[in-house]
Amino acid sequence: MNATEGPGGLMEGEAVSKAGQGVVALYREPYGPVRLCSAAGLRGVALEEFGPVSEPVPYRGRKGIITYWPVATREQTVVCGSLRQWRLAIELDFEPAWAAFSAGPVELRWRAGGRLRRWRPDFVARTAEGEREVLVLKPPRQESLPAVRLEVLQEVAQAAGWRVRQVREPSGLRVRNLGWLAGYRFPAGDEEDQGRALLEAFRQPTGLRAGVAASGLDELTGLDLAYRMLWQRRLLFDRAQPLLPDAMAWTA
Repeated sequence: MNATEGPGGLMEGEAVSKAGQGVVALYREPYGPVRLCSAAGLRGVALEEFGPVSEPVPYRGRKGIITYWPVATREQTVVCGSLRQWRLAIELDFEPAWAAFSAGPVELRWRAGGRLRRWRPDFVARTAEGEREVLVLKPPRQESLPAVRLEVLQEVAQAAGWRVRQVREPSGLRVRNLGWLAGYRFPAGDEEDQGRALLEAFRQPTGLRAGVAASGLDELTGLDLAYRMLWQRRLLFDRAQPLLPDAMAWTA
């Protein structure tokens, strides 16, 4: 992979005296070359708006699925290299706490034990308050990343002005509910009048089908719009319950 050296960049062959010190970072701006810089050179770089350094590949020796996730609120498609990343992408897209995110937009390289190490943290995201965070999925059945990776990431984050967040892979009922709602995340034309009718029908907690009937909309059109409004948080629901057609919902 060819790379253009950025300000303060370090060439690949330099040794690292301590994990994280002298780490080389690679990223690719949209439609641009791969750039190389030091950890401090990442400060202020909008990685959450960039794509991956290169197309991800399935994990060696295992079956993998690469997915392309069109973000609901931005003209951006996030490329996920695993189903674990895809499930977290749904969560990030649904939660308003994050304004933008991208999967694997930076690759970290460092030397340890005489070998070149490479690693791409799962996501870089920008919060609604403008803070930049790097989110990494905890390994299955473990409480934390391997110590060396965590040390490297924390030192890079300190130099780049990031916050580090280790997260569990979303699972269970919440994933199933959000996976269902995600199919309704994009607007389907001018629905403002119909939306007002649904908001009025759900002033009090009401089953979805009952609320649609009270709004005067036909069942199929009304349920489609109700699910879209649940994704948009204009309607709320009990996330601890299956999102069935008779699930309770109410106006936000």
